Amino acid sequence: MNRKIKQAVKRGELVDYTDLFASYSKKRQQEILKRARYLKAAMELKKLRKQLRISQNELARKMKVKREYITRIESGEQNITIETLNRIAEATGKEFEFHFK
Repeated sequence: MNRKIKQAVKRGELVDYTDLFASYSKKRQQEILKRARYLKAAMELKKLRKQLRISQNELARKMKVKREYITRIESGEQNITIETLNRIAEATGKEFEFHFK
């Protein structure tokens, strides 16, 4: 983060995220984008579970995995496979559909 942005943050000012993002190295930008993809998927999975009103324990039981695994998925810490996505779909009575936008 460059000095100008650090000073603005220290003063409690709002900083445009594009300026902040641009201040990082290309490698760090790629890491951030990768993490954002994991978090987006995690939020969708958590939203589905909440809509179905099932607990992490119940989903874990249906998938025959530990609850901690579900927690890691929903926090974006777990890189999941297509097989895992299909198992989640089966456990929730949904169909996993993959497409590009």
